[in-house]
Amino acid sequence: MSVVSVAELQRAWLAVQDGRFRPGATDLPPRRRHAPQDGAGEGSTWDPGVPVLPVLGCHGSAGATTVAVAVATALELQVRVVEASPAGSSGLTGFATAELGETGSGWVRGHRDLLVLDRLLDGYASPDQIPVPDPDPGLDPRAAPQLTVLDAGWPMGPLVRSAGWLRASVLDSDRVVLVTTATVPGLRRLEGVLHELDPHPEAVVVAVQGPRRRRWPREVVSCIGPRTRSLLEEDLVEVPHDPGLAVRGLDTSPLPGGVLSAATTIAQLLQLAGSSIHHQKGSTQHVR
Repeated sequence: MSVVSVAELQRAWLAVQDGRFRPGATDLPPRRRHAPQDGAGEGSTWDPGVPVLPVLGCHGSAGATTVAVAVATALELQVRVVEASPAGSSGLTGFATAELGETGSGWVRGHRDLLVLDRLLDGYASPDQIPVPDPDPGLDPRAAPQLTVLDAGWPMGPLVRSAGWLRASVLDSDRVVLVTTATVPGLRRLEGVLHELDPHPEAVVVAVQGPRRRRWPREVVSCIGPRTRSLLEEDLVEVPHDPGLAVRGLDTSPLPGGVLSAATTIAQLLQLAGSSIHHQKGSTQHVR
């Protein structure tokens, strides 16, 4: 019996997710197919009524949820955070200071200061199956959210080859935050995500957790790919490693000052402040 390679297993898994296990079906679906269909899972659409800022972790435990809530907190506005992570990987579980319980549509809601925090109740095998977030963010209509921060929570490969509201929200956004770590695997995964996102949205900010760039090990610097290099020159935000946060995860403690400072820089780069949130790219600042 021949040995099946890891690459073959990965292709088979993607084929099952894409419905290509049927005889005669061989090609991946086009990446940017957003044809709306009825239903709450595959092919569904979502209109939150405000701009959406996707935050994508380039690999597991990169810190995407931390960056997402930090950006939302730093804005000091009514912001909704939607976390679409698979089962068992939610980073929002302990972050809310007030838990409001299940919404009845597959989501669990919490509040913290000016933030509405929505996370999934159950796990789902693929992004296609995730129910559409509730249309009502549960805020005083006189202080409706000005932005939805979307913590996509899935690897880019399965995400861009899926269908439905989550994929469309990421690929149709005019700006995105990519989160990775200052490691060889982290920078390689970042290059891969940039390839999947090509052509890029208007504004891309790369948040890198770890030491300052000038202190990156030689091995990390040497593995920077061509797509990554151009972004790091202008749109890099350094997120300092916080030992306490690394041990505890997100809880009801205040976010570290260094993390909030990095989040403020991200918001400035994307012009996420008050009336300037709406559909324009921010002026570029160099972060070293």
